[in-house]
Amino acid sequence: MFLQTTPVSSFAMVMGLSGLTLVWGRIATLGWFPGLAEALALGFALLDALVFLVLISLYGRKWMRHPTQVAAEWQHPVKSSFFAAIPVSFALMATVALGVFAPLAMPLWIIGACLQVLVILMVINAWVHRDTLQPVHATPVWFIPAVANVVLPLAGVRLGFMELSWGFFSVGILFWIVLLTIVMARLLFVQPPLAERLLPTLCIFLAPPTVAFLSWLQLTGQHPSPSGLTDLDAGAHFLFWTGCFFALFLLTQVRRFARLPFYLSWWAFSFPVAAFASACLAYAQFVPTTAALVLAWAMVILSTVLITGLFVRTLVAIVSGDTHFAE
Repeated sequence: MFLQTTPVSSFAMVMGLSGLTLVWGRIATLGWFPGLAEALALGFALLDALVFLVLISLYGRKWMRHPTQVAAEWQHPVKSSFFAAIPVSFALMATVALGVFAPLAMPLWIIGACLQVLVILMVINAWVHRDTLQPVHATPVWFIPAVANVVLPLAGVRLGFMELSWGFFSVGILFWIVLLTIVMARLLFVQPPLAERLLPTLCIFLAPPTVAFLSWLQLTGQHPSPSGLTDLDAGAHFLFWTGCFFALFLLTQVRRFARLPFYLSWWAFSFPVAAFASACLAYAQFVPTTAALVLAWAMVILSTVLITGLFVRTLVAIVSGDTHFAE
């Protein structure tokens, strides 16, 4: 069923695996666990590339054979935001490629950037002109188009696209602030509450500030001081600690999450958790305290176990023909 009707939300798997690859790539760059870190980074990168190619092929086939299904996803007030996961996947694959096979990074980033411009304009137009849109339709999934913009500088700066990276970052931050207000208002004041299947998407709250923190470091050229003293600017501190707040909020939701059946939407946990792990590793370089290092390693372990578990569980659901997990 999944292989025939591959939903556009499946690209969250590429985002999660890319995030985990970048976590272990950062550990390898730091020189921790030499050999093991490089092997894990390469292994996750190859798995990520395989999943990316499979999903691109399956969704391309769906587009050609069942265009009405694709159109229905685009018209859906929630699912349509997942189309931004496609350019995010290209941008993240470009970032991964920089550490594995650099010649692929440039074409992947350019494709991702062009698709992101197209998708963000289409999504904004749909939000503005779709007369069926209601406050109840606002969910954390709406953050994905904004996250896409702040992901692009991760590779864009290193590839020489400094001004374009600033442009994407600026638009991403703008829409993160706007959408944060809208989504919080929906969660606080609009009934019915978020559907069970969408509860995992609460984790997406964690992604914008943590990815923005990593992109901000790239854009502003901040590097850890050899003295070990922090030299992070105010913007970096703001973004990192905003991410920490949302991480604490999500920690209070663990009991609710633990009661949920397995859905494809569980992949909403993957990229935000991996992004936060990378942010914690970066922060620990600037502020090498015991607390920062413990938090970084806790998040590395959590992201590795979580995303590996999600991948295995997804394979089991596909092989067993589970017709509910991808609805």
